[in-house]
Amino acid sequence: MRALLVAIGALVIVAACGRVPGGQVSPGDYKLYVAASTSTSQQLSVIDSRSHSVELNMPLGTPSPDWTHLYTVKGDTLLDLDPQTGATRRSLQLPGSMQLPPATLSGVPGGLSPNGRWLVLESFDRTDSIPAATHMLVVDTTYASAPRQIDLKGLFNFDAVSNDGQRVYMIQYLTGNQYHVRFYDLSIGRLDPQIVFDKSDGSAAMAGLRLSGVASPDGHWLYSMYIRENQGPFIHALSLDDPIAICIDLPGDLGYSTNPDEFRWSLTMNAAGTHLYAANGATGIVADLSIDGGVPNHQRAVQLVGGQTANSFIQNVEAKELSGNAAALSPDGQTLVIAGKTGLVWVDTASLKARDRQLTGWNIWSVAMAPDGATVYAMDDTGMIAELPVKGARAATTFGGAGGQPLALIRVAAA
Repeated sequence: MRALLVAIGALVIVAACGRVPGGQVSPGDYKLYVAASTSTSQQLSVIDSRSHSVELNMPLGTPSPDWTHLYTVKGDTLLDLDPQTGATRRSLQLPGSMQLPPATLSGVPGGLSPNGRWLVLESFDRTDSIPAATHMLVVDTTYASAPRQIDLKGLFNFDAVSNDGQRVYMIQYLTGNQYHVRFYDLSIGRLDPQIVFDKSDGSAAMAGLRLSGVASPDGHWLYSMYIRENQGPFIHALSLDDPIAICIDLPGDLGYSTNPDEFRWSLTMNAAGTHLYAANGATGIVADLSIDGGVPNHQRAVQLVGGQTANSFIQNVEAKELSGNAAALSPDGQTLVIAGKTGLVWVDTASLKARDRQLTGWNIWSVAMAPDGATVYAMDDTGMIAELPVKGARAATTFGGAGGQPLALIRVAAA
């Protein structure tokens, strides 16, 4: 898979060299945090929006919500870095070699509780191609208490951890791509025998690939975007306070085996946590889910004019790392910017109508909004970055990003 990614990346870079001109100097003053993967490592690069230069390279890790800590693992050591300087704040010896669990299918790491207090690491015992045992370590990021270890037979993947650190939710894999959602109760030290599933659906086993997720602002719910091989996509809403889950089907009845554009779904949420947006600009579908008490209770969905369902630049569905979350919402909640079939699409959230399109010809990989909502940044599948105003007609500023295969444009921060 890595070889496939490198080969595809090289081909796209060659094809793109003649079409992406350098732009004018940026009027904004931001720092861009870009995750990328090379043949030997994964890194987080900090790029200055004015000079377009890479100011800092760090190991890729999981940032705290306030971006004062960046947690990364090197073998059997957890490193707590300062993301402003890359300096090591603290290190913690682990019981063995462990890793940060992935938060997205593209490989961006996660593992933190929504409030940043608890970090979960994982490792696996492999006797064959399928792990025979799973080990997780729950770390108190204030280092006030010793880490707690979880040992389970079979294959489990981390899904979420509650803000009090007492419940670790995980995916238990069955056969193929079927799974159960389970939770481990740290207060009594056991895997709860109850399976977490949507009681209205009646089926405990689920099937699908998780692309990405977003937590509610209060940290009580996690919303995950799933696609299925031969069925339509859905959102899995998981309560982090109780063993409750709700599945919300999204428009579309084709799975990724028929239409690889299903890998292009993205999620984003408004600051108040009252609206969750699921968007697939490649197929032209945008859905607005109203949230009440954490529960999605109403869905508006539209087919954008110009949406298509032909094969996208993702030509091999086994190259699942060719997937990125490419949606950003303005701070006022009025403008949704998403990756289209190619380029960017501006969507008015009141009407769910497309009102602008930019960067025609770009294969957009990731989208991020500046904190003031004045500027949006888009990164294509070669790592090139474009800066555009959310409102107005100023031309795009374009510049090269970090080296390697791009994973995500994780953050835009004021300098």
